[in-house]
Amino acid sequence: MTTSSNEIGSTITVRRLQKEDADGVRDLDASILGQDRSSNWAEYVDRFLAYSRLGTHSLPWSGSQVAETNGKVVGFLLAERHSSGYGLPPGVRVVALAVHPDHRKRGIGRKLIDGLKADTKRQGMQHIYSVLQARDSRDADSLASCGFNPAPIKVLVLEA
Repeated sequence: MTTSSNEIGSTITVRRLQKEDADGVRDLDASILGQDRSSNWAEYVDRFLAYSRLGTHSLPWSGSQVAETNGKVVGFLLAERHSSGYGLPPGVRVVALAVHPDHRKRGIGRKLIDGLKADTKRQGMQHIYSVLQARDSRDADSLASCGFNPAPIKVLVLEA
């Protein structure tokens, strides 16, 4: 767990995702996007948690993180382990990363990534990936500021 104070004095705590965080993650996601992307968000979060609980799942680990202040989720990072594919070695894929607009530019995204990095190393993995759409330059810039580099793959799409 990582704890720090930001410039306005509130303490930010970064820790592993727990089932009780599902509503906070869903609410934060909806507040950023202006819509609730999933009526089953609690089940989606539970899927990430199940990776940690079930030793029989083919990819049994999730390093998902939340950032909170005053008991409220202000950031989250959902991640899941993946096997090798597309020329990439096995590692962890960042599925979603979000920080509440009122709490941006305070290093919370970096703290979430740092929490994931620490968990990834403890699991003996060396690589963390994120897949973005080409138009997501702000997200790419944020990840680059956390140390991410472009991957040596190209994705091609054919419309059916």
